[in-house]
Amino acid sequence: MLREWPLVAFTVAGQAAVGIFLFAGLPLLLPAGAGGTAAAREARLVVLAVVLGLLAMAALLSLFHLHHPFRARRVLSNMRTSWLSREIFFELGFMALVSLGLFLVWRGKAGTGITKGIMIAAALLGVLFILSMSKLYMLPSVPPWNQAYTPFSFFLTSLSLGALSAALIRGLGAEAPSRSGVFILLSFIFAAAEAALSFLAAPGHGIFGYRSGPSLRPPGGAHRTLHLTRLALLLMGLSLIRGAMIAGEGRAGIGLGENGLLTIALALVLAGQIAGRFLFYGLFGRPGR
Repeated sequence: MLREWPLVAFTVAGQAAVGIFLFAGLPLLLPAGAGGTAAAREARLVVLAVVLGLLAMAALLSLFHLHHPFRARRVLSNMRTSWLSREIFFELGFMALVSLGLFLVWRGKAGTGITKGIMIAAALLGVLFILSMSKLYMLPSVPPWNQAYTPFSFFLTSLSLGALSAALIRGLGAEAPSRSGVFILLSFIFAAAEAALSFLAAPGHGIFGYRSGPSLRPPGGAHRTLHLTRLALLLMGLSLIRGAMIAGEGRAGIGLGENGLLTIALALVLAGQIAGRFLFYGLFGRPGR
């Protein structure tokens, strides 16, 4: 299970990149008169650079999963029938448009129609990237993966990490930090949905999750522990997000302040997502793994 760390890194980083782009990037780039101040321009550059960095890291780390990395160029050769080819195509397209958007913002063209069009197209490719990623794993030959849980989990990872990152970025920014409230609320909703999905529908462990038939393999006590750890991390993250909501309302709360609470909450939710992804890959044991 732990040997699947390249796939864990690829999927979580890729999904986080899409979520950050949707929640932190688009709201900065699409409003009318998006040219803005120097601080706004800097915020756009930072967000797009973070998204691009996560995508590049995901692509690089995914190569460690391949037995023959130099053959990776062939992965786009079967676009008609392969979800793997489509996944890589949409990822590369998303990276290209984000890179182009970063260049245009750096050139001071953030408020132009062409930049906004490119950003909307990038958002569409990002969503298709996650969709193709989830379809890739929904194989009839692997029943634990071939469940509605897979796309819901992948998209909730993107939404929860994206909204939480956007809330933190807005809270740290110089422009209207109070606007982070809606993103804090969204991050709470998405993280709560992820925790509920895990508790109710996680294959092998959720109350209503898929259960495989009798097996000669010994019971996976480590998997159960990882499932409970994931739930604990998500619930702790939720409690801190709630604390940030209270701090934002000006009521007495934990002394860390809104931004401090959001930072720790992001770390906890991210750790919970990573634990869940290791658990996901542990559902299907491949020879030699």
